[in-house]
Amino acid sequence: MDTEAPVDRLPARAAWEETGTAVVPRVLEPDRFKALVEEAHDRLDLVAPHVHEHTAAHRDGSFASPVHCGFIPPGPVLEALAYDKTLLTALREATGIPRLVPRGGAVVLYREGDFQGLHTDSVKSTVTVAVALTENLPPMGWAPDLLGAFPDSLGKVVTEHGMFPEGKGFTTLTHPYGDGSVRAFAGYHVPHWRPPMESMGLLVTMSFMDL
Repeated sequence: MDTEAPVDRLPARAAWEETGTAVVPRVLEPDRFKALVEEAHDRLDLVAPHVHEHTAAHRDGSFASPVHCGFIPPGPVLEALAYDKTLLTALREATGIPRLVPRGGAVVLYREGDFQGLHTDSVKSTVTVAVALTENLPPMGWAPDLLGAFPDSLGKVVTEHGMFPEGKGFTTLTHPYGDGSVRAFAGYHVPHWRPPMESMGLLVTMSFMDL
């Protein structure tokens, strides 16, 4: 009987449930990172606008407020990374969630002035993984105190604090750039946002779902 794996997973799962985020090191080789950057720039003409002005709770339990950015569909390099077994194993170990499965990825394009208001990701994003493809990408807003909050509560947060809240209970998360690591966070469970950008930025985003 295998008793080691469950015991080893307990600390990781407890830390994940408490913080909702982890940086997973040594999963992105320099050549693959360079290829991701080149692929994203080569596919800029494929960007699809992602723009809406409403604040709403969605049927899957996620929440949205206004957003203005673009999504670039994945090319072969990103597709291979999103379904990479080594990455998946590392994410399962880092989060303590043994039944994670990949759901694909895309590149988010932020032009100057683009933003994403406070939101939560799709129910398919038990774990969202992000990698900056541009240096000095500003951190995203992060509200760990609102982990698991109901959408109605998030609507009140936007009304009281705005789409880009600041102050007690609101903080930030940075994104790794070129160091071989990736940022994993509980995209469906913890509200997050990105204030208006001062310059162009590219961010890989991948979704993993707990079965």
